[in-house]
Amino acid sequence: MARPFLYVCTTCKQDGAPLAEGETPPGKLLYEAVAEKLAAMGDAAPVEVEPVVCFANCEQGCSAGVSQPGKWAYMVGHIGPDHADDLIAYAAAYAKSDRGAVLRSGRPESLRHAIVGRFPTHLAFPQSPIKDAAE
Repeated sequence: MARPFLYVCTTCKQDGAPLAEGETPPGKLLYEAVAEKLAAMGDAAPVEVEPVVCFANCEQGCSAGVSQPGKWAYMVGHIGPDHADDLIAYAAAYAKSDRGAVLRSGRPESLRHAIVGRFPTHLAFPQSPIKDAAE
């Protein structure tokens, strides 16, 4: 099965805080950090990373989402560039999960309360129903 996708919003600000003129959005810094770390992992990377322009989750940014056909998709918020390693660790746990559910105890400490939503991936991948929607 193909690796899951980790989507990182490149326009996110840190919990909606305004940016100074010319300042790089923290979401872009987070994406760049994650992309660099995953590239260094090569074929051992647990996920593919893709940039996204605006998740419309600005009050809870920086935000990222993870999805894979046949699993629940999750969005995390209230993170920043310093969470790159934890986001990759969470994505690795997601990749190993049968349905995408990663209990709080299985997430890095900084992401234990970061889940802001989930949705069934069959909305995005119609041919991939969730294996067990009754979690």
